[in-house]
Amino acid sequence: VHRRNRPALVTSSTSWTTDEDFGVLLNALVELDKRISESNSSLKVVVAVTGKGPQKGYYEKEIAMINFQNIAIVTLWLEPADYPRLLACADVGVSLHTSTSGIDLPMKILDNFGCEVPVCAFDFPCLKELVEDDVNGRTFETYSELQEHLVEM
Repeated sequence: VHRRNRPALVTSSTSWTTDEDFGVLLNALVELDKRISESNSSLKVVVAVTGKGPQKGYYEKEIAMINFQNIAIVTLWLEPADYPRLLACADVGVSLHTSTSGIDLPMKILDNFGCEVPVCAFDFPCLKELVEDDVNGRTFETYSELQEHLVEM
């Protein structure tokens, strides 16, 4: 539920590798920004992206080139004690994790659940063991689906 007088807070923890396609989230946010503007909504969104990795610089340049009207994206590295504090403030967490083996589950989803934050998670074969769509979170396979879930959540 959107809280008055404050932006919605979306978090995503990423390793900035091809295993987690940040482009999916970025495209969803571009579409979300357009949708907010077209609806004349007062909604503002802050997206806090944590993590380190080889594609971070590339995506920071991509983010800087986008003229968001309603969304701010911040990339940061947090000390271990600060990470759960950030998550606890979030309205929704986004997991871009895809399982190369098909059997590993992302701990970042459990981190969000531990802070009672619903999750939008990229769908892959064993994810249903952790995220039940429309029960404890939402699953997506495309940036359009993610954008729709972010609007709903």
